Amino acid sequence: MGNAQGAGVSQGNTPTVESYRAGLKSIVIPSPTDELSEMGSDYRVLIETLVPATNRLVAAFTRPDDIQTVLVGADRPLPKYALVEILRRAEFADMDEKIFKTVADNMGSQFGATLDSGMKNAQEDLNRNLKQLNPDAAGISLDKPLLLGTLFVKKDVCSFGAIMPVSAKGVTTRMVMEMTLLRVQNRLLFLYFYNAYKDESTAQWVRKTSEQWADAILTANKQ
Repeated sequence: MGNAQGAGVSQGNTPTVESYRAGLKSIVIPSPTDELSEMGSDYRVLIETLVPATNRLVAAFTRPDDIQTVLVGADRPLPKYALVEILRRAEFADMDEKIFKTVADNMGSQFGATLDSGMKNAQEDLNRNLKQLNPDAAGISLDKPLLLGTLFVKKDVCSFGAIMPVSAKGVTTRMVMEMTLLRVQNRLLFLYFYNAYKDESTAQWVRKTSEQWADAILTANKQ
């Protein structure tokens, strides 16, 4: 994994920005916020419990204080984190602008149905993986999400959002989930940003931060 220097999403000290493999491509991915750090290859494998089997985890960003939660396989959601994924079957496939638009349009029309249909499998996969990390884990329930619809669309970017209730040990946490389809270096990446919901401003902040993150990745990979 190579390293590159570049500007982060938000203002402040210039961080180190790393590149990550996507097929034969090396894609630079800055952190979505200053408080989130990429976990690194040793810890990243632990958070793959959150990734469906159809996808490969490319990068994972968490708050340093939340690393211990991941290490013990705790059955509660992280309050704030971001994932970058790629479809395993399409990792080596080139995607031009026309194909991306078709994929984004289809996702826009089917986002609700796709999210609902994937919830059961996602819950089963998540709990099975959690049990492997922590046999005493009580399990997590993913309840019916509240769809926020399309959040923003621009060249090579399309974003959707939802508020997802996540229940564990009788406690339900509502998480704002934002998913961005991003075409970069002719590869299709899925960016996921999660933040515990407090009020309406949480969803607005997630939308703004996710758009800045997508823009930062495209800027970092300009050739």
